[in-house]
Amino acid sequence: PSESVQLLARIAPRHVSSPRDAAAARSLVETLGNLPLALGTAAAYMRRCDVPCAEYLERYAASEGRRSSSSSSSSSALPARYGESNEHFHSVASSLALSVNEIEKENPTACRVLRLLSFLGPDLVTKAVIRNLLCERRRVDAVAERRRRDVDRRRSVARATAAVALGIGASGALRLVRRNHGGQAGVVAATALTAAALLFVSQDSFLFDGHSNNQPDTTAPSTPNSFSSFEYEQADLVWDILKSFSLISVKDGKGTIHRLMSQAMRYSQSDEEARGNVTICIDAMRSMWTFKPERPDTWKESQSILEHVKSVAAHSLEYHDLSPEYILRAGQLSKEAGVFSAMSLNAFVEAQASLEMSLKLLDIGAAKGKRNAAFQKAKAETLHELGRVLRYQANYSESEQSLREALQISNRWNTNRKGNDPSVRKGIADTLHELGVLEVKKHNLDTAALFLQQSLDMRRSSDQCTSDDTHANCASTLHQLAAIHVARKPPSLEKAKTLLQESLSLCQQIGQRAATLKQLARVSIRQGFLDKADTYLEHALELYLELYGDNKLHINIAAVKFQQGALALQREQLEEAWNHFSECLRIRRHVYAYARTVGSREDENPIHLEVSCVLHELGCVGFSQKRYSRSMEVLRAEHDILEKLEESATAQSERLHQARLTNLTWLRKCAKELGQDDEVNRLVNERTAMKKRSARPTEGQAAVMQSDSVTLQWKAMECRALARTFALQKQSSGKNDIIEREKLTRGLDELLEEITMAPQESMKRAAAQFRETILSCIDKPMKERRISVLKACDELRDVLRAHGLQVSDSINSKKKKK
Repeated sequence: PSESVQLLARIAPRHVSSPRDAAAARSLVETLGNLPLALGTAAAYMRRCDVPCAEYLERYAASEGRRSSSSSSSSSALPARYGESNEHFHSVASSLALSVNEIEKENPTACRVLRLLSFLGPDLVTKAVIRNLLCERRRVDAVAERRRRDVDRRRSVARATAAVALGIGASGALRLVRRNHGGQAGVVAATALTAAALLFVSQDSFLFDGHSNNQPDTTAPSTPNSFSSFEYEQADLVWDILKSFSLISVKDGKGTIHRLMSQAMRYSQSDEEARGNVTICIDAMRSMWTFKPERPDTWKESQSILEHVKSVAAHSLEYHDLSPEYILRAGQLSKEAGVFSAMSLNAFVEAQASLEMSLKLLDIGAAKGKRNAAFQKAKAETLHELGRVLRYQANYSESEQSLREALQISNRWNTNRKGNDPSVRKGIADTLHELGVLEVKKHNLDTAALFLQQSLDMRRSSDQCTSDDTHANCASTLHQLAAIHVARKPPSLEKAKTLLQESLSLCQQIGQRAATLKQLARVSIRQGFLDKADTYLEHALELYLELYGDNKLHINIAAVKFQQGALALQREQLEEAWNHFSECLRIRRHVYAYARTVGSREDENPIHLEVSCVLHELGCVGFSQKRYSRSMEVLRAEHDILEKLEESATAQSERLHQARLTNLTWLRKCAKELGQDDEVNRLVNERTAMKKRSARPTEGQAAVMQSDSVTLQWKAMECRALARTFALQKQSSGKNDIIEREKLTRGLDELLEEITMAPQESMKRAAAQFRETILSCIDKPMKERRISVLKACDELRDVLRAHGLQVSDSINSKKKKK
């Protein structure tokens, strides 16, 4: 408490100096729970409004009384989207309320801006951001005013029309009465005619009062705003007011608003006000977001608002009743944020989160049933980008699933448009290209070549085949086709070189040109043209450094460093090779930091194949330098990564197996040079055992292989069949569902008993993973559980087959027989 009082005295010394104010300060500290944020806000209020602490405490108590009575007449609980209230939040909200009320009196615009800022990221708040918010606020107000005037004008016209109609109706009624000499039929007809005219008049208020002024503004710009003197002047004024109340802390022209402060501001808004403010923030971010992948000059500016874009998209999820137009805009912003995070920052985990958020928004928007075509097209684009990001993370199975779903949506849309939409055809070609790249990574070279050739044919047959974008896309596909020719055994280096030179003649983008030069260097090294390869790599590195600027820890720069290391090693320039590979390792450790095991140190290696590759090269260089102990240390690190990768691998098992055999060979060489005979024998035995396991087993060997876990294998097959039956049901409710669920639950319990008794091996790990996956989704709705269950079944099937068991999917077999 004494430190808290000192904090008040340091910020507002004149206002806690008297004995009365000092006593009030102690009471205030206790009331605000010693929370520095709340105390700082209170002290800033005293200083800004020249209010002694005792008076502030009185105002605070009065404000709390009003808040309590207000909350008792409504709901006192926080909205669900903000989580449960806590003492810290209450203290901040209470001290903030006084400051906001004072700001509202002094400058309502500043208060509106503060509410808008609560939906943005807490950091990197700038005057430029405030100017854009003010500009959007002014535009929205202008649109609402135009709509109001339009409604008033139409209402006036309607009233005049109604008056004429009423006059005509009354006149007609009078003539009917006279024609029928006051008879009953004439009176009835006249009454009906008059009633109809009155009904028309009464509809005026209903028709035009019901015209919403909150319809989505389809005129909102997606280009940078132009500011008037009003925005500049008001931004400066708002900035100074928020600073003076300590609601924003500023350093080097960039402001920060505490997260609890933003949360309190959001909570203070009604749902309608918050919804309107979210739409303003969406349009403000769209006007500021200038990112173009092919234009590096847009990257720096986009990075400055990246967190704001992500924050607005996240808050858009909280308001499902946003118009479809704004949900679509938020989804597209989130997709763009994901592309930027992956491409510019190599932040793949963050990119995946943004893309998955985009998909959630697009699904919500599509469910509203309006502009479904736009949502489906946007979803295909987002799934395409998600597939690319998943590939970057070596998550190949989920990458393929995402890309194939994107391709399915695009193909369906292309069929509906009878192939007449160039943008859809471009999307199909892009996704085919990405599927080809994925297959290259999986070393399925024939399948990769098929996808890439289809993509290239579509691009060359496009009506826009002479455009710069199409040339760039063709260049990218030619590059990947060349990579296939390099990877084949034996490689077709001349064919690869021809394709790469054609690619180089087409591409104009810096990053793409650098990638092609890097691949040409790889071909030149294989052909023995080392000087030419050196030149290619130097040019590629220069282009990448120009492209990424300050972000030198980029995956593409690491790839160039790896090639430079390989070139130096071939020239026997060992120290230079060691330096290049070490720099590559440093970058890859940074880029793939997300793949580190939980709780590991920052200097530990991530569990990633790209990291193991560079460790292997460092081990070879160290061996050539006769630094055997250092070489063995690095190769052991590679050994550990490969072992963990193979344990969890669902793809590339052959590549990992060969890498482990090669690693053991080099470890044995190091141990031999160090005179560690026992270690040499151990490594020889480990390598021999690995080769035996990989060989096709004879009947006797298969029996030995299965003997330790044969019961577990059969129980796993039984559970797998139950899980498939459960997943492939047509309905997720009813008696049959309950029966199948109970069967599966009992089977999983029995499987656990077998897992517990089984020895440690791949079958036990696979069965345990399968059981855990099924249990995690057994109670989910059918649509949510089906894909996860079937995927788990497929993964278990691969392991069972690897153990020599013949696995057939009986449900599919029955369908085929029918």
